[in-house]
Amino acid sequence: MQNQLNRTKYIKDIFLNVQPYLIYFLCLFIYFGYFAAYVQFFQEKSSLFICSSDFLKENLNQPGALLIYLGKFLTTFYFYPLAGAAIISAVATLLLFTVAHIIRNFTGKKSFFIPLILGSALFYLQTDYRYFLFNSLGLLLQVVAFYLHIRLSKFTKGWISVLISPAWYFVSGGFSLVFFLMLSFGFIAEKNRIGLLKIIALWCIILGTFYLSKEYLFFQTGKTLLTFPYSELNAGSQAKLFLSVAALISILPFIGFIKLKIPEKFSLSALSGSLILSALFVLVATAIGMKQSDQKSKQYFQVEKLFYENKFDEVVAYNTKNKTTNSLTLFLNNIALCETGKLNDLLFHFPQSAEGKTLFLKWKMEEEILKRGGYFYYTIGMINEAHRWAFENMVMKGHTPEGLKMLIKTELVLGNYKVASKYTDILKQTFFYHPQAEKFEKLLFNDGAINADPELGEKRKNKINTDFFALTDEPLGNVYQILVKDSLNRKAFEYKLAFMLLKKDYKGIALELPRMEQLGYTRLPNHIEEVAAALTSVKMGAPELGRIQMNTNTLLRWKEYLTIFKQHGSNAAAAEPFVRNQFADTFWYYAFYR
Repeated sequence: MQNQLNRTKYIKDIFLNVQPYLIYFLCLFIYFGYFAAYVQFFQEKSSLFICSSDFLKENLNQPGALLIYLGKFLTTFYFYPLAGAAIISAVATLLLFTVAHIIRNFTGKKSFFIPLILGSALFYLQTDYRYFLFNSLGLLLQVVAFYLHIRLSKFTKGWISVLISPAWYFVSGGFSLVFFLMLSFGFIAEKNRIGLLKIIALWCIILGTFYLSKEYLFFQTGKTLLTFPYSELNAGSQAKLFLSVAALISILPFIGFIKLKIPEKFSLSALSGSLILSALFVLVATAIGMKQSDQKSKQYFQVEKLFYENKFDEVVAYNTKNKTTNSLTLFLNNIALCETGKLNDLLFHFPQSAEGKTLFLKWKMEEEILKRGGYFYYTIGMINEAHRWAFENMVMKGHTPEGLKMLIKTELVLGNYKVASKYTDILKQTFFYHPQAEKFEKLLFNDGAINADPELGEKRKNKINTDFFALTDEPLGNVYQILVKDSLNRKAFEYKLAFMLLKKDYKGIALELPRMEQLGYTRLPNHIEEVAAALTSVKMGAPELGRIQMNTNTLLRWKEYLTIFKQHGSNAAAAEPFVRNQFADTFWYYAFYR
């Protein structure tokens, strides 16, 4: 009977000890799984784990690179958002759980305050989609290593930790400083000469390792060897908070020196402490989740996801339902409009930049620009230029899933099958892109299959076959060059008209109208027809349209627009609310009020 009671008490104690951390895990899992899955999407699309010995060798080139390798391995499972949420939650929870055990080892008591502070900070950090997993993973490795050091010290007296410090520095790079500081403070806590001797030995070995690494082994700058793989950029530009978390973890051995005498009447039972910490985790997680919920990023990455899947109609439908002013979102939306033949039908259904920033991205050696800007050139048939953007992004940031797929597609369209096969071999060595690699592989050295492919066949048919120097900083200039070389390139023509609309270039559009029949138009796009309707009421007279007939409804709406305008004494400001109500998505409204 007594054994049964002891066993029940033991199980209850374990549950009370674990319960707050299970609650914390669930809070993170629910948030990242169902409210912020865009975090996993962005990070999964920002790197590519390749199952090859060559890829492993590439990630053994300097201290801390192995941590990046491990981070990429786990991040590849973000392909499934719930799996990514589980990984993020597990890493943070294990870190807190281990910290709590370290504190208990030094104080003999359960800790509530520090796990709460650390848990809140980690949750806050990870809500930024630019905060990469290897940061939390690096901290987790340090606290686990220190916990193992504590557990094994009774046998090794801590000397093993001193001796393996060079290897640990190579594994975790700059993050290992957290472990070395924890070791040092732990040795100080021993309060004896042997502890001081171990500190001297530890730092002599560390400094010697650092000197050899800098001068003879890795030929990196001192700053890189001290900090890599940490960088402010890959921590979501939250350097102060992250470094504060690292500093707090570093001084955990000093917790034992803090003696707080809590009156007995304020002391908590195990059950009460567990329930209070669980409730605080829920409250803090809810508050942080609500504060850090980034609807703008969530919408953008949903658009990018649909865009990568070539679901262009769904991109337009989503942006129609979820209004946005994000220039990158609108840039992708305009490509989707062009791909579906609706660019000049629906251009002003969405906010646009008068300078054309929502139509084109000018060349910049920045990841956000390089990995997206090439899709514009891919759409209008400048396949070589699209390839160049993807290649430069690969040189800067390494392989990414969509970047590698763009390299394969452009090489296939251009008929460079040997090069394309090298890229498909790389894609085949991934966990979740193997089926797409096999699909591309079937197209190699098979012109007929490519010509029959809905996407690649269309791109090959419309690609630019005449050479000219691409204007790096003038995408519109490239459009004009295309139309000089290939006057029947309809998508380039669509972009030219769209830019003319943004610039309110009535005369230029009027000059282009006679070409539309030659380009295969059987009707005028809505916004072009709106320009044509306006031209009929000015001195220029009715535009030349050939056999294309104007929609009488557009002419009637133009008269209605003018009627509303005249009813308010031709006062643009007075008429604006009434005009906006019926004509906000027209070129007429843009021309008068933007």
